[in-house]
Amino acid sequence: MSKSGLKSSNEMAFISIDDAAITALCNYIKINNLSEVKSNDKSFNNFDLFLELIEKQNEIRKFEMRDIKKFHNLRKNLFQQSDVISMETVNEYVVLVKVLLAYLYNYRASKLGWEQMVKDYQNNL
Repeated sequence: MSKSGLKSSNEMAFISIDDAAITALCNYIKINNLSEVKSNDKSFNNFDLFLELIEKQNEIRKFEMRDIKKFHNLRKNLFQQSDVISMETVNEYVVLVKVLLAYLYNYRASKLGWEQMVKDYQNNL
């Protein structure tokens, strides 16, 4: 695979991981009525606010919240930066999103289970 193809794949993976984090977070906030913000309000997708809400609920630790914000902000600036998304970066964010899913939804898949989900996803591309 060419370097540009690898970069593009890493960026797509990173975007997908961030979308999973956004979805998990927004759905948790909505299901548990943790915000006065309605889903049709422009501020409903305030990722930082929602992370802070779940941190206050003791659903996530402060350092994990900070790291998730860091990766989310990286995604927001993804197309203005060059060569920032490595496979290591993608893998670090995956770990954080797994933690988020475990905390919020008590969802824990085995390593084999996650590998199978990744394989299934790749086969559907």
